[in-house]
Amino acid sequence: MFYGYQRFQIFIRTIKYHIDNSQANNLLVFSVIENNAVITYIYDKNEYYVIILEKLRKTAGYYLLTAYYLTGKDKARDKIMKNIREGYQKLTKAENA
Repeated sequence: MFYGYQRFQIFIRTIKYHIDNSQANNLLVFSVIENNAVITYIYDKNEYYVIILEKLRKTAGYYLLTAYYLTGKDKARDKIMKNIREGYQKLTKAENA
């Protein structure tokens, strides 16, 4: 259990670092609606680091779903930009319905 706790602490510090130390023009923040939930992505463009949060329904908080570095094919395909385009299209359709 102690090993898992140490990994968790490193994980949280890495997320905090990207949020606190990235310049605003290097962060891309957007939300999409997926399965009736608002999912927010925070993307550090310089470090290729993605943080994914789910908005709590009844409060102003968020659940941390995951965070990871984009590597390999996802990085090459610019997967985050694809998610932005698809999410914007879904959001636009939901607003017009």
